Amino acid sequence: MIDSEVPALSARELRASVKKDHEENAKLRLFYLTGKMLYDKGWSATIAAQILNTFCTQIGAAHGLIAIQETNTLTVLAHLGQTYPVGARIPIMGVLAKLLRSPCEFQVSHELTPLWSYPDTAGLTPSIIPIAYAQQPLGILAFSGNAGTLSKDDNQTIHSLSGLVGMAMMRASKQSASPEDLHILDSLTPREREVFALLPYGHSNAALAELLGIAPGTVKIHVERILSKLGLKDRTQAAVKAVELGFKNN
Repeated sequence: MIDSEVPALSARELRASVKKDHEENAKLRLFYLTGKMLYDKGWSATIAAQILNTFCTQIGAAHGLIAIQETNTLTVLAHLGQTYPVGARIPIMGVLAKLLRSPCEFQVSHELTPLWSYPDTAGLTPSIIPIAYAQQPLGILAFSGNAGTLSKDDNQTIHSLSGLVGMAMMRASKQSASPEDLHILDSLTPREREVFALLPYGHSNAALAELLGIAPGTVKIHVERILSKLGLKDRTQAAVKAVELGFKNN
């Protein structure tokens, strides 16, 4: 088709097309910057702060925080604007407990919480999402700004970012294990590690099978192989070992 045959866009269609291109480029840039920071530096409090600043800039949020889960509290790792300072501990209750319930489903809460210190009259829209890996809750990403309710595309982008950050958090947790612990993890296949990571949550074989998309009988075989490789008597001992290696029971 030659150019003269291309239907001309109206001014409204052209603005919509330019806006869509701009939004797509912003998402790609967010993933590029986040991935590059994790690739170059790995996970740390400094990188968490840089990722939070990049994310809030891209989405137009003036306030935000990243907090990691530790038993029944969240510890603030990075913050921006009017919210808890770094190192503050936040009890996991109310909406936070709902978001971080295991198995952790992705969802966005816009409920007002004590996370923010700006006045209620500010008229900002708060959002809180869980950070997770393999549906194991690891923390939260919270932000607040004038952007209003998130679109479906925004939710998909944030869902992916949550998984990327969760993977980095989990990886960093494993790196803090001893050489002996790392040897234990290396002895397990990827699927066995997934089952091992979920054992502290007390799921039945049927529930684990549903989470992982495999048959209950296959889960039973994986558990037996995990016990054999780790020299453990039962899945309770395996669950305790998983917690010791950073797969926490919350």
